[in-house]
Amino acid sequence: MTSVAATTHLRLVGVNEASEGSAQRARQAVASENRAAAANTGLDPTDPRWVLAVRAYSQLQGTALSFDRRRRLMRTANGLGVRSFDANMIIAIVQDHARRGAPLSNAAGTVALLEPPAGRRRGDGAVMLRWIAAIASALTANAFLIWWLLG
Repeated sequence: MTSVAATTHLRLVGVNEASEGSAQRARQAVASENRAAAANTGLDPTDPRWVLAVRAYSQLQGTALSFDRRRRLMRTANGLGVRSFDANMIIAIVQDHARRGAPLSNAAGTVALLEPPAGRRRGDGAVMLRWIAAIASALTANAFLIWWLLG
C-alpha cells in the first residue's frame, strides 16, 4: 500500500506560473465564490429542501437516524418533489451538523446549494383529482335525493 502525505498542498493548474498576479487574482476569485456560497442562506421556510431538513433534524435520535425513520423521510421527500439523491444529501448534511453540534440554521446555506425541486410537487395532481371526484359524487347524490324527494 502507498501512504499519502499528511499535508497535501493544492495548487491551481492551467495558470501561467510566470504571472503570479493572475494566479493571485484567480485564488481571490475562488475564495470570493466560496464565501458567497457559504453566505447563501436565503431559503424560504416553505422550500421543500428546508422542510425536509427540519423534518430530518426532528427525527434524529442523537446523531443517528433509524432505518424506518429514514424510509419515512424518503417518502416525505418524494411527496415534496425532492429527488432521492438530494434527499440523501440533505439528510447527510443534517446529520453532519448534529454530529458537530452546530445549529440547524447553519445548514441553510449548504442545503440551498442543492438543486431545487422542479415545478409542482408530485402528489398535487392526485389530490386535485380526488377533490374533483368527491365534489362530482356529492352533486350526483344531492341531485338523486332531490329527484327522489320531489318525485
